[in-house]
Amino acid sequence: MRRIVRSIAVLGALALSACSGGGSVLNFDNSSKADRVILTVQAPSNIARVLPGGALPISAVSVRGSQNGFVNSNRYKWSAALTDGLTYPAFELGQQKPCGFVLVTPTGGTAFHLVTDLNFPPYSTIAIDPTNEANILFIPPPIFPVPATIAAPPAGTGPGGVATPSYPYCVTVSATNLDSGAVGSITVAVVNPASPTQ
Repeated sequence: MRRIVRSIAVLGALALSACSGGGSVLNFDNSSKADRVILTVQAPSNIARVLPGGALPISAVSVRGSQNGFVNSNRYKWSAALTDGLTYPAFELGQQKPCGFVLVTPTGGTAFHLVTDLNFPPYSTIAIDPTNEANILFIPPPIFPVPATIAAPPAGTGPGGVATPSYPYCVTVSATNLDSGAVGSITVAVVNPASPTQ
């Protein structure tokens, strides 16, 4: 009887040590690298909407496999880009609406839709949580400045141009997992303060 009990104890110990190799039970290839990043917002029904000058909390989680097995990897590089021609989820059931744009009218030039990286001044729209790189605040500028590269007016003329938002304009916020290179993104609608639920 003692041999049977001892054998069961040894088998139990071996089974536990086999399970403690790291990773999720959903991870059958024994890899600890993420293959996707999922971004979510702290808002009703995960609708990513924010007012100009407001702050939208966004969180990233790294996952692997068809069942989205959690991967414990918390190092991310974040970016934000002003886009054109996209749609965004405007309602709880996922119905899409077209995004607006930011129209730049340079002095003495032709107006165009602005598409740009928002990671640097004068925009700097991302504030990363210093205690957890998986959490940020996305903060679109309250007034959209005209980029310095096109704002320089011709000699003898007035101001360099005007940027006019057509709400809701959209920004693609992305997180890259620095351990695996997996990327996830979410489209954020920057909405009109006079009609924030558009």
